Amino acid sequence: MRSIFLDLSSALRFFARRRAATAVIVLTMAFAIAANTVVFSVLKSFLFSSLAVPEADRVMFVWTVREIEGRGGVNFFDALVNVEHLRETNRFAESMGATLGVDFNWQRDDGSTQRLQGTVAQADFFKVMRVQPVIGRLFTAEDEGPNPANVALISSLLWRTEFNGSPDVLGRTLRLNGKVQTIIGVLPDGFALPVGTNVWLPLDMPEPMWTAIIGGRQLSNYARLAPGVTESMARDELRAFAPLALEANPDNKNWTWTVQPVREAILNGADRTILFVQVGAAVLMLLAISNLASLLMAWAAERQRETALRLALGASSWRLVRQFLVQSVLLVAIGGALGVGLAGVSLPLLQHLNPSPALARFLTGIDLDTGTLAFATALMLGTGLVAGLLPALHARKTCHADALRAESRGTSLSREGLRWQKAMIVVQGAVAVLILVGAGLAALGFSRLNEIRLGFESRDRVVFQIQFPEPAYATPEKRAQFVRELEANLAREPAIREHAFSATFPVGDIQWGGGFTVQRANGEFDVEPSVLHFRRVSPGYIPLMGTPLIEGRLLNESDKADTPHVAVISQTAARKYWPGESAIGRKMRRSGAKDAPLVEVVGVVGDVRDAGAGLPPGETVYMPWEQLSLRRGWVLLRGDNTAELFAAGRRALAATAPDVAPFNAATVDELVWQAAALPRLQIVLLGVFAVIAISITALGSYGVMSQLVSNRQREMAIRAALGATRGDVLRLVLRQNAQLAAAGAGIGIVAAWMAARSAQSALTAFPADTVWPYAAVVAFVILLTQIASYIPARRAAAQDVPKVLAGG
Repeated sequence: MRSIFLDLSSALRFFARRRAATAVIVLTMAFAIAANTVVFSVLKSFLFSSLAVPEADRVMFVWTVREIEGRGGVNFFDALVNVEHLRETNRFAESMGATLGVDFNWQRDDGSTQRLQGTVAQADFFKVMRVQPVIGRLFTAEDEGPNPANVALISSLLWRTEFNGSPDVLGRTLRLNGKVQTIIGVLPDGFALPVGTNVWLPLDMPEPMWTAIIGGRQLSNYARLAPGVTESMARDELRAFAPLALEANPDNKNWTWTVQPVREAILNGADRTILFVQVGAAVLMLLAISNLASLLMAWAAERQRETALRLALGASSWRLVRQFLVQSVLLVAIGGALGVGLAGVSLPLLQHLNPSPALARFLTGIDLDTGTLAFATALMLGTGLVAGLLPALHARKTCHADALRAESRGTSLSREGLRWQKAMIVVQGAVAVLILVGAGLAALGFSRLNEIRLGFESRDRVVFQIQFPEPAYATPEKRAQFVRELEANLAREPAIREHAFSATFPVGDIQWGGGFTVQRANGEFDVEPSVLHFRRVSPGYIPLMGTPLIEGRLLNESDKADTPHVAVISQTAARKYWPGESAIGRKMRRSGAKDAPLVEVVGVVGDVRDAGAGLPPGETVYMPWEQLSLRRGWVLLRGDNTAELFAAGRRALAATAPDVAPFNAATVDELVWQAAALPRLQIVLLGVFAVIAISITALGSYGVMSQLVSNRQREMAIRAALGATRGDVLRLVLRQNAQLAAAGAGIGIVAAWMAARSAQSALTAFPADTVWPYAAVVAFVILLTQIASYIPARRAAAQDVPKVLAGG
C-alpha cells in the first residue's frame, strides 16, 4: 500500500511539472468518457428497461404483415377473430392477450372534463405481462364484452396524483366517456403498457369489430413465449399459421404474421440507432486512448536514462511497469471524474429533443444511476490500464545501452519509441476521419430528409384530438351532428382563420389503413383489395393542409351522408390505378363492408408522405367525414397565434360538448418535429462526437508533435548546424506530420466507407455512397493537424542551436 502511495505522489509531482500536457490529456479523457457515459445511459434505458414487466424480453408483439408497393412489408394490428384463432392453435405462447387503445373523457366531480389515455384489454393481457395489482384485483374473462362489466384498473401514477395513494380508492368510481366505472385495482409503479396508459377497462369494441377482419385490424396482440421457445421458433410457427388463417377466412389472403420483442416494437428502431451511436462513442474512446498512449510514450522517452539507471541499480521490471500504470490510471481517473460530471449535466438536455411519447418514456428514465456509474468506473480503469500498458512494456525493456544509443542518434526516443509516436498520429487521423465521416453522412441524410416536402403545410396550424363518448355519440349521425355544431362554434372564434376535422392525421397518428377494391379502365373490379391510406375528412381539411388540387374538385358541403359516396385521391393513387388516363369518374368500393356503396372519384390532389419523409408517398383516399365517421378524430385550426388558437379551440369544444376533453394538443410543426425524433437523436449525438473528435484530434496533434519536437531537439539542432534554415526545419516538421496524417486519413476513409455501407440499411437516409463528404473530411483533418502542429514546428525551427548542442 505504501508503495502505491509513493507511486501516486510521484505521478502527481510529475504532472505538476508538465501542467499543459496534463491538462490536454485530462480534457481529452473528460470529453471521451462523458460521451460514452451519456450514450451508455441512453442505451441501458432503451435495451434493459424492464417496463415493469418480469422477463420483458420474453414478451412479444404479434403483428400482421402486408406487402405494400414501395414500402415492403408493413406491420399492422390484427382482428379479434384472428387473435382468438391464433390463441387456440398456437404452441409458441404460454399466454396471449389483446388490447385496443381508447382515449377517455373523464368527467370529474368538480364538473370539469379531463382526458385520460386508456386501454381496453383482455384479461389474459395481464397474464402475458405477469403483472399483479398493488391493491385490488385484475379483470377476469367474465368482465369482458360484449356488455362488459363496469370496472376499471388504474395506474400507480394516477392513484398517487389523483387519489393521494389512498387504499380506499377501491370501490370509487370514474365517469369515463359517459359511463360510470368502478375502480377494482391499482397496477404497480412503472407499468403503463400500452405506452402511456393510465386506466384499463375490460375489452369492448364497436359491434362490427367483434367479427370483422377487414376494418377490424385494430387490436394490439401480445404474447409471452412458452419456456424453451425462441423468437425464431415463434416466427417459424407463425409462417405456418398464415394458410390456416386464410382457410378460416378469405379476407386473410396476402397477410402473414410475425413477432417482435415488445421493447423493439415500442422503440421502432431507436435501439439500433443508439447501438450505432455507441460504436461511435467507442471509436471516440479509441481516439482518446491513442492520445494518452502517445503522451505516455513520450514521457517514457524523456525518462529513458532514469529508467535505465534504476534497472541497473536493481529495480524490478514490475516496479517500473506499475509506476507507469499508476500514472495512466490516475490521469484517466481525473479526466473521468470531470467527464462523469459533464455527463450528468448533459443527460437532462436530451429531454429537450421533444421526442415521440414512446421514446420519451425511455429518455425520462435516464440518469447517472449505479449501473451507469459502474460502467464509467470500469471504462476509466480499463482505459487507464490499456493506455498505460504500451509505455509500461516499453519501459520494462529499456536498458542503459538503449539510452546511450538513442542519445547518440540525436534523439531521446528509441527507434521503437519513435515508431510508436508516429503510429499514434496515424491512428488519430484514422479515427478522426471515421467519426467525422459518420457524423457528416448522417447530417447530410437528415438535411435531405428535411428538404423533402411532406405534401402539407405545418406552419400556423395546430391540432388536438377528441374521443366521442358513448352512448351519446354511438351513431354516425350523432357524430356528424357533433362535428357540424363544433365547426359552427369554431367559425365564431376570431382567432381561427380556417378549421377542419379529420379521422386521422399524417403525423402523430398510427391509424391510417383501409382496404379498397378498384374499378379499372375496362370496368372490372380488382379481385384483391388494395390497402390505402384512408382519411375521413371535413370539406375544409384539404385546403387547410395546403395540399394542391390537381384535377376535378375537392370535397364540399353538399357531400352528405345521404348523397352518393365520393372520394378525392392522391396523384400517386391516380397514376397507379389509372395510368395515362383521368381518374375523375372512376369507381372504388370499400372492401369487407357488406353492401358497401360505390365510391366515385371526384378529384385528384397532391401526394402526402404519410409514412414519413424517408419513404415514398402512399396512395391516399379522402372521403367525407359525414359519410363514414369514427369514434375519434382530429380538430385542425389555422391562425396567426398558436396560443390563441388552442384557447379558441377549447372554448368552441366546451360550447359544443362540455363532456368531451381535448387531448394530444400540439402545433403541426411539433408533430413533424417529433416524427423525426429518432434521426435527430442520432444526428445530435454523432454531431457532439464530431465536435469532440475535432477537439481531441487538435489537442492530440499538438501534444504529440510537441513531444516529438521536444524529443528530437538535438536532431533539429544538428540539422541547423549543418546548414538547414529555419524554414527548412519548419517545412520538415509540417511535411512529416502531413504524411502521417494523410496515412491515417487513408486508413480512416476505408474504415468509414465499410462502416457507412454497413449502417446504410439501419439508419435513416444514410447516403453512404456520397463521395464529397469523404474528401472534405480528409482535407479538413489534414489541415487541422497541420494547424495544430504549427506551433511545435515553429518552436523547433526557432530553437537556440548552440545552447541545445551544448546542453547535449
